[in-house]
Amino acid sequence: MKIILPDGSVEEAKDELRAIRHTASHVLAQAVQTLYPEAKVAIGPSIDTGFYYDFAHEPFSREDLDAIEKEMKKII
Repeated sequence: MKIILPDGSVEEAKDELRAIRHTASHVLAQAVQTLYPEAKVAIGPSIDTGFYYDFAHEPFSREDLDAIEKEMKKII
């Protein structure tokens, strides 16, 4: 399985879980940008225990996080 890295290069995934985490981070970014277009995407790698993204945006509320999760499910 191959993954596309943030710089556009392509790399063979070392394992499927890493590829899934990498993809999930992109889905997260897309969901946030759909719901909060003013949010600026910063860095968002997959990591050994999951994935994350930093956003230049006011802190997300519990309701925001629920909406983001729902949007991610729609994207998937």
